[in-house]
Formats: sequence, C-alpha cells, structure tokens
Amino acid sequence: MRRIGTAAVVCMLSWGCRYTGFEPENSPTRDEMTPLAAGVPYPDLLPRTQRDPPTQVEMRPDGTRLVRLTLREAVRLIQRNNQAFLDAATSRELQLLNLKYTRRTWTLPVFQPLALSASWGWTSQSVGSASESISSGVTQRLPLGGTAALSWALSGSQTPGFESYGRSVSASVSLPLNPLLTSGGWRASIEPLVSAERGYIYSQRAYEFNRLELLLQAVQSYFNQLQQEQNIANLVTNLDRARKFLRQAELREMGGLVTRQDVYSAQLQVTNAENQLATTREDLKLSRNAFKIDLGLLPEDEVVLEAEAIVYHPLKITLEEAVVDALKNNPEWLTAQNQMEDARRALDITRSNLIILPQFSLGASYSWAAVPVDQPFDAVDTADSVYSMSVTGGIEIPLDRFQLDMSYQAALTSYQQAERNFERIRDAFVRNTQDLFVGMLRAETTMNLQQRAIQEAQRNLRLVDFRYQRGQVVPIEVTNAQGQLFQAQNQYLFAQVTAKISQLRLLRWIGRLVIDEEGRWLQ
Repeated sequence: MRRIGTAAVVCMLSWGCRYTGFEPENSPTRDEMTPLAAGVPYPDLLPRTQRDPPTQVEMRPDGTRLVRLTLREAVRLIQRNNQAFLDAATSRELQLLNLKYTRRTWTLPVFQPLALSASWGWTSQSVGSASESISSGVTQRLPLGGTAALSWALSGSQTPGFESYGRSVSASVSLPLNPLLTSGGWRASIEPLVSAERGYIYSQRAYEFNRLELLLQAVQSYFNQLQQEQNIANLVTNLDRARKFLRQAELREMGGLVTRQDVYSAQLQVTNAENQLATTREDLKLSRNAFKIDLGLLPEDEVVLEAEAIVYHPLKITLEEAVVDALKNNPEWLTAQNQMEDARRALDITRSNLIILPQFSLGASYSWAAVPVDQPFDAVDTADSVYSMSVTGGIEIPLDRFQLDMSYQAALTSYQQAERNFERIRDAFVRNTQDLFVGMLRAETTMNLQQRAIQEAQRNLRLVDFRYQRGQVVPIEVTNAQGQLFQAQNQYLFAQVTAKISQLRLLRWIGRLVIDEEGRWLQ
C-alpha cells in the first residue's frame, strides 16, 4: 500500500514537471478574446483598439500606400493613434472607473454575497449528519462615516430521526460621534471620497495639458520636416551652383584665367555640397519614420506632407499680463494650489482626530431568530421567536500621548515642508513664464534678423558674382558668398519654426491656447 501511494505521488509530480507554461490552453488567441470583449457590462466605456486611417490614401500596385498629409490631418491622427497618448487616456479612464465605484459605495447600498454552504460527514463512532445554510445582506455607508447593515440567514441540520430548520434577521447601525464634534472628524470620514474626486480632477488637468503638448510636438515635427525638405531644395540649388562654378573654373583654367588650385577648390565645393545633400536626405528619412510611428501609420507607408505656410502674428501681451494669466489658468499651478489645500486638510484631520478629543462611538442593533422547526417551510410561531435589541456606546481615551504627539508633530512638519515647496514652486512657475516669454521674443527677433540676413546675402552674392565675371575677385569669394546665402536661408526657416512653436507654447502655458477643429489656432 505504501508503494502504491509513493508511486502515485511520484507520478503526479513528474506530470506536473512536464508543464512549460506555453501549452495551447495557456496561450489564448485574439479570436478567443473577441467574445470576452463583446460581453463586457459597459461597452460604451471601452477604449478604442483600432487605428484611425488617414483620409488621403493611394494604394500602389505593389501593395504599399502613399499617404498625403495636411497639418490638420496630422494633428487629428496623432490624437487618435499615438500610443503614449492612448495609454494616458486609458489610465485616466481606469481612474474614472475606480472613482465611479467609490461614489457608488458612498451613495448606494452595497449587497453582500449570497453565501450558500452544505456539508455532510460521519465518523466511525457516530452516525452521519448534514447541515446547510444560506445568508446575505446589505450595507449602507452613512454620511458621518458610520454604517447601517441588514442581514438574514437560513440554516438547517439533519441527523437520522431528527431535523431542525431556523431563520434569523439582524439590523445594526454604527456611528462615530467625532464628526459631529469637530470639523476635522467630518473631513476624516469623507476623506476617501474627497481624495478620489480631487485626484481625478488633477489627472484630468494633466491629461489636457499633455494633450496640448502632444499637438505642439506634432506641429513642430511637421514644420521641421517641411524645413528639411526646403533645406534639401536649397542644397540641390547649391549643388547646381557648385557644379556650374566647377565647369566655369575648368573653362577658365583652359583659358589661363585661373590656376589648377581654383579648379580643385571648385571640386571640393561640389563634393561638400553632395555630402550635405545626402546627409540631409537621410536625416529627413529618420524624422519621417519617427513621425509615422507617432501618427500610427505603417512603417512601409510613403508619406507626402502638403506645404503649409507658417503664419506668425506677434502677441499683443506684456510680461506682467502673461504672468497673471499663467497664475490664473495654468493647470499645473491650479493643481499645486489644490495640493497645498490637501496638506492643510491632512494637518487639520490629524490635529482634530488624534490630539484634541477622545474617540466616541455609538451603535444600535436588533436581531430576530425564529424557533427551530421540523420542516423547512413550516410557519413560524412568533410567540416563541427570540427578539433582542442592544445599544452600545464607547469612548477611547489615549493614555500614552507620545505616539499621538509625534504623529501630530510629523504632520505639522510635513505641512511646513509642503508650504516651503509651494513657495518655491510659485517662484519657479513665474520664472518659467518669464523664460517662455523672453524665449518667444528672442525667437521673433532672430526670425526678423534672419529675414534681413537673406536679403543682404542675396545682394552680396550678386555683387561678388558680377565682380567674378570680370576677374576682380578670386573664386573662393564666390563660394563663400554662396555658403552665406545658403546658411541664411536655412537659419531663417529654423527661426520661423522656433518662433511659431515658442509662441504656441507660451499660449499653452498661460492658458490662452484654444484648440478648434477648423485649425484656426495654427494661424
């Protein structure tokens, strides 16, 4: 017998050791998940799992797609398909679900599980016996932090020649009295609900603030790619100029007007232009691939960006007005103020509940139990039923004050630390507003200067080329003039993008950036 038991144990252990965890039943497929999603209780709360397709798509014979994007289309797609943004939205939705459950526990009764049990057994020294029970109940949270409960139970037991069935009902109310005596006690009783409500507001503000930043990143990436495309066009023009200049240098060398060194210099200029053009094209490919991932497009898609003019209108706002608007509208600052209120409330709760007063409590209960009967559905004789009522009161007076004093001291220290941090946050917030404002003005000034630099570089190139045709300057001066014009054009494009994004970020920071579906916020 012992050998059989040992063999059974070894067999079971060896069978369990054959499990790898990658069996088919442990790897559900997507098709198996579809009915689970279809049976969810609240389908309207489910987040999207499908990508939003672009509106302008051309299918090619090889199966690839040509996607044409406008700036507004890119802004729409990044909100609908960006993975990081969707994860943040899903986290916010999960927090809202938890908040709804918390609200429900404070407003509606909570039903206890319907518990059923049955047992049957025997021993070698007695006859068999059986018993059954079923019970349930409901509880309700009271406004002052107490609870009201109602429960019922049915039970039965059987032994040979004897059966007994009983039923009972009980109701109870418990209420702490501290909320009636101190405001801190009241706050302590509703603190879970208050924290949940305020926490969701904080996450909602951060979500909307980050949404605006995501849109600005899409706009900046879009304009940067247009700038790179224009940069490539400028590089192509610069390469054509370099090749033309090389041909002229070779002809002039044959005529004895320039030396071989001038030809080598022209060849070097062509090589540098070709290298810059190839590098810029590869940089554009990398930027375009990252942009496609952000928009939820396929990596093999070819994306064509429609030309979009950068419209820049200077803001008619002073630094003082920007600071005032930021302190009035910025969600990060509003959350910092609210969190300071949270620290004050926590200190008040600690002081009131742990230091000032003892803990008072009051409770009442009523129970009814029927006299056991022989049949489960026999009428109950109320005269023989057992009723009971009780009222209890209690008071808890702490004798060792050391731990309570330390708790209050710790809460006060935490509050003072939060207050110092709040002052530093305000100073840093005003400084950030000033930095954004000054950065916008600096970018605006740089853009205007670069526009003037293009005009000056064009005039200088025309003059140097005119003098070169007459043999008054050496070829290197023409090369330098071409490089100055090319650099001024690229710097102007970069300054345009920087000024526009700086302006939009300042508007976002001070709460004046209003997003509309027509795209007027981009004008």
